[in-house]
Amino acid sequence: MSQTIVSEFRLKLYPKDFVAMRKFYEETLGFIVLNEWDRGETDRGVMFQVGSAVLEVLTPENAYQPIAGSGLSLEVPDVHELWTHLKDEVPVIFELRDNSWGDTSFCIADPEGFELTFFTETS
Repeated sequence: MSQTIVSEFRLKLYPKDFVAMRKFYEETLGFIVLNEWDRGETDRGVMFQVGSAVLEVLTPENAYQPIAGSGLSLEVPDVHELWTHLKDEVPVIFELRDNSWGDTSFCIADPEGFELTFFTETS
């Protein structure tokens, strides 16, 4: 088999509460909106720039299914500053900690429980 060349990575989330999820990623985390549309209750979406990837938050195409068995790890320039900003605003999975593998990280959950780990390399 030949190599699969990927020019963009997109993660699509289909939340139960589109408005709450959009507000979390746009206002709480401050992700930049690349594109958005609203063609009614069943056809809304917003695309966020997340580093070199794109996060799409969309109204469910089918019956809502909670996210399970996955999460995101996002490298940020200053995990301490971000922790200070977010720790009292969001559900915390684990608090800021130094890890033996060479980074400092913390983990939070979005409004529907999807886990986001933020980290900064320390070594």
